[in-house]
Amino acid sequence: MTSVTLQLDDGLRGELLQQARSNNLSLEEQILTVLRAERRRALSERMDAIAAMTPKGVVQTDSTLLIREDRDR
Repeated sequence: MTSVTLQLDDGLRGELLQQARSNNLSLEEQILTVLRAERRRALSERMDAIAAMTPKGVVQTDSTLLIREDRDR
């Protein structure tokens, strides 16, 4: 695991500490929780953007059928 040093302004540090205490976490655990949630949010937004590329009404092929077809070649 990598160590990272952060310089937080007093307001942000206080906010994170308050959240950490209410979640019974250390400051480090709270920061990791926030970062992981942001990563999940960004991934979800990306998946939604990819899904939006498919025109409405287009029926998607079941991926298992495509995999079986590829194996049979």
